[in-house]
Parts: sequence; C-alpha cells; structure tokens
Amino acid sequence: MPRADSGDPGITGPAARFDCDTLADIPYNVSATNRILGDLPDVKAFGSLTDWLATQAIQHQSPLFQAFIRPFGKPWVVVADHYEAAEICTHRVKEFDRGTSSTAIFHCVVPGAHITLTSSDPQFRKNKELVRNLMTPSFLSEVSAPEIYDKFSGLVELWGMKTEHADGQFFSASKDVHNAALDIIVCAAFGLDTQHTQLVKEIQELIPDNDTSSPKVDGEIAFKKIPLNEELNALATVAESVAKIIKTPSPPLFHWMHRTFSAKLKNAFVLTKQLQEREIANGIKRRANGEAMKCALDEISVREEALAKKEGREPDYYSQVITSEMMTYLIGGHETTSSAVRWGLSYLSAEQRAQSELRNALQQAYPQAKSERRAPSLTEILQTRVPYLDAVVEEILRLSYPFGMTLREVQVDTQILGARVPKGTTVVFLSNGPSILSPPIDFDESRSSEWVKSRKPKALEKDYDYKSFKPERWLKTAAGPDSKEDRLTLLGYSDADP
Repeated sequence: MPRADSGDPGITGPAARFDCDTLADIPYNVSATNRILGDLPDVKAFGSLTDWLATQAIQHQSPLFQAFIRPFGKPWVVVADHYEAAEICTHRVKEFDRGTSSTAIFHCVVPGAHITLTSSDPQFRKNKELVRNLMTPSFLSEVSAPEIYDKFSGLVELWGMKTEHADGQFFSASKDVHNAALDIIVCAAFGLDTQHTQLVKEIQELIPDNDTSSPKVDGEIAFKKIPLNEELNALATVAESVAKIIKTPSPPLFHWMHRTFSAKLKNAFVLTKQLQEREIANGIKRRANGEAMKCALDEISVREEALAKKEGREPDYYSQVITSEMMTYLIGGHETTSSAVRWGLSYLSAEQRAQSELRNALQQAYPQAKSERRAPSLTEILQTRVPYLDAVVEEILRLSYPFGMTLREVQVDTQILGARVPKGTTVVFLSNGPSILSPPIDFDESRSSEWVKSRKPKALEKDYDYKSFKPERWLKTAAGPDSKEDRLTLLGYSDADP
C-alpha cells in the first residue's frame, strides 16, 4: 500500500501536531497536516463529508486512508471496502466499539440512550433490554406495519386528490413523503392518534371546495403549505439539530451554542418533553385498562416494569433513559425512512423497466387484489414475500445509503489490512465508496483475512455496473449444473455469517 509523504519536517507549532499523529503505511493528504483545520476546508468546499471521503479513497487509490476531520484531533482511519468493514463489524467487535466521535454527537440530544454508550458499559445492556423487541418480526408486524400501511394509504389518497386539482400539471411530492414518514414514526413511537397527524391536516385542506392551490408556474401546480402542529414541528426540530452539527469541527460545542442561543430549539425541547410525558401517562392508563399494546413506548414501559421487578425497585417510566431511547427511535427512523422512500420513487421514475418489472411482480403476488382493482391488504402484504420487491428495496438502500458512514473507536492496538492502527483511533466505514457505488480498489489481498477472501466475488465485481439501478443484482439465478455463478448480488450481504 502506498505511503504518503510525511511533509516538511521543519513545520512547527499547532500545524506540526497533525503531522506527528499520522499513521505509517496509511495514505493521507499532506496539505491537511499543514493546516489547523486539517481536511475540513476541502470538505466544506465539496459540500458533503461522506461524499468527499468516497472521493479520497479513489484519489489515494487505497481502500484505507487517513482524514483530518477534527481540529487538533487525531486522524480518522477510513475503510472504503465493504468486505473489510463487514468483517470488522461482525467478527472483530471486541476490537472496535462506539467512541467519542459518535457518542458525543448524540449525547447532545439523547444523553441516556444506548447509542451514547460503549458495549462494555453495564448500562448499555440495561438499555438494550428495554428496546430489544422494537425490531422483532412480531413488533414490526403488529405495531409498526399497521402504522406504515395506514399512513401510506393516506399519502396515496392525498396524491389522488392533488392529481385531481392539478388537472394534468405536475406537483412536488417530496415534502408529502417526508411528512408521512414523520407521521409513521411518531405514531409508532408514541401512539399519537391518527387524527392529529400531518397527513390528515393535508387531506382536510385539499377538500374540493377549499381553494388551496397557488397560481400555475411553468407547468407546476403548488399547494398551500400546511405547517406542522407545534409538537410535530418540535420533534422535527430536535431531530434536525443532530444533522446540523455533524459536519462542525466540534459537535458538542456547536450544539450547546445552538441549544443556548436558539429560542426555537429551546422551545422544541420543552414541547418534546411535554409530548413524551403526556404519552407516557396515556400508556400507563391503557395498560391499567387492559388495552392492547399500541406503540414502542408501551413496549419499552412493559420492559421497564419487568426490569424494575427484577432489580427490586419501582418502575421509572419518565426516566432519562426511556425518554432518550424514544427520541433515538424517532431520530433514527424518520430521516432515514423519508430519504430512502424519496430516493426510491426517484429511481423507479427514472428506470421505467425496473418499475414495470416491480409492477408485474406485485400483480402476480397479489392476484386477488388485482382482480378486485384494489390495493393489497395489510394481511396480504405481511403473508406474501415478493423477491423482486425485496431486491428493489436492497438496491434503493445501496444507492441512497441513508447512513453514509459508521464510526467506531479502536479498543486495543490492532491492524487493518496489515497497517497498524493504535488504540483510541476513530475508524470510519463508508457506505458510499468503492466496492459499493464504484469498483473496488486493487490492493494486496494477502492483507485480507480468509473470511474476507472467501466472500469476495471474483471477476463479476470488476466489470459490474455499479452506478445503475438494477434490482436484479440481488436475485438468485436459476443456476444450472454448469453454472459458475449462482448469484447476481453485488455486495454479498446474504452470504455473510450471522
């Protein structure tokens, strides 16, 4: 692996501190060692941290490189190879754990959540015990799925009404998806009544006798913007405050300043607390009345009761841990869902072939719904697997990468691709770099483990069309006795060990 020049040995002062911290045998930008801000000026000029990091892997022609992202801080080590990242995250978890680079960001908003803790922290296991069922098939099908079905049915209704108003003109649908995703996650998280959601407000404002549309502009029809109610707006504001600080030189400092001097954010925290306390109280009443579980908050409260009994104490439904975990659920679910769905609509609109294939697959999977000219029911959807739909979802997530990168901190002195990486180093795994959105970078594969070597596709990967939207790459082929490749998958997730 090429090694970057160490720069001018005569540099002194704060800038020299960067150069002293560089790691051997891992390339980096020499110019960054001569600046207090490191690589940040280049990141700012580029506009996106994750996209800039992806370009650096190609520039250095190395799946492993260093980046100076925090002023006066040690360099990040960036891994731009899916298979190496997969091995570290699944087979070397004791060597790599959450570190301050990631926990400090979320600690500003959700100080009691498991996402702010290392896995070795005793509190981490207690937190995970509270939220462990939120991603199980039973919870997803019984609690999350009904909310998703209801809100997206409402979204389709809203678009139908807008289409009638538009009379052949086009209209922007992006914000509708974003708001629908917010409705879904808030209702699934807190059990908010559907009548209080943004979609219901939007539909009510679009009743035919309401003149809500603005004048025509270049073939587009615009509709009156319906503001979020104050609690939904508060939740969105708190969630967005995390995204605003990620690219700053010091996220904790910048969030403190934002929290201290922004009246809007201050008020958002007050309203968020008000909503949480009200819905926690409502959940306690529901359980006392023997009502069925309605939301994630109910599930966490039940887990808290069990944990409190085990520990010989009274349940603390209003603890910072519970409120933080609920906000983590919302922050983690809203923007990622919204982004993935909007990108998915964009990809399918641009790729008519894939759209037709998906439509055919859905019509074949739900023949009764097709014959009755209706949408499939929730039960039909939950009971029927559609492989091409799964492939479409995988391809959307690959190209849209809702999580651009994952951060970990090295717990012990170790090696990555043969290069020494000391304890305390922040390691970044890219979701948008070579081997995912572009061909993998050649390197000495003797540095890889046998686990990685056994899972990497061979000739298929080099000539693959990484940039195109092709769901078929995720499907198994009808492999005959002479077939050498029985899978068109690009990334090989399904082949990874659990």
